[in-house]
Amino acid sequence: MKPVEKLAIGLLYFNKGLPQFERALYGALEELRLSKPVNTVTFIERHGMAVDVARNQIVGKALELEHDAVVWIDTDLIFPGDALVRLVDMANAGHVVSAGLYRRALRDNPQILTERVPGHGWATLDELHEHEDGGVTQVWMTAGGFSIVRAEVYRAMRDKIGMPWYCNWDFERGDQSYEDLYFFRRLPRIGIVPVVDPDLHAVHWSHHGPIPVTDDAPEMRYCV
Repeated sequence: MKPVEKLAIGLLYFNKGLPQFERALYGALEELRLSKPVNTVTFIERHGMAVDVARNQIVGKALELEHDAVVWIDTDLIFPGDALVRLVDMANAGHVVSAGLYRRALRDNPQILTERVPGHGWATLDELHEHEDGGVTQVWMTAGGFSIVRAEVYRAMRDKIGMPWYCNWDFERGDQSYEDLYFFRRLPRIGIVPVVDPDLHAVHWSHHGPIPVTDDAPEMRYCV
């Protein structure tokens, strides 16, 4: 598999965008520059748009520019300096859809936004570690906002099952879905199993503050 040389970073700004996020992003970019043979990094931004429309436009632009992969990092996250390096490493290892972990932006219900098995509820960190193989764990779906998707995934989805890539309404199921859930629901139809790195964590800094809010959660070391 061709290594990622041209990388797009999709950034969605709509009532989000933290100075902490910007510092984390530029720190991770510097580590990527020092560590990896990525020749081109392009920011593709959308502001104030419906999230599914914004994601589809970003993917379309990344394909037009012939980039090898799209990194998605939500602008209300804080993440470690090696996050981009580790996402690119997973993509280069053949994991065409791969991600780190973060938690739901709810104080009273801060589960990890990942399901390992459909219909079995949110996965625990212990469960993800238990099923880890070679540093990654296969899952059914995870949060798209801390992930990397290789361009061939988007091309295969477009060519085999049609557009859109992301949608807030699932016309086949007749229900409202988050745009990244819609994307992950369609991956099995093109034979793709996503993976997560159970040791790559981000802090989800919502209007409630940093989530989770317990001092012993692994992500909290990034809130200092």
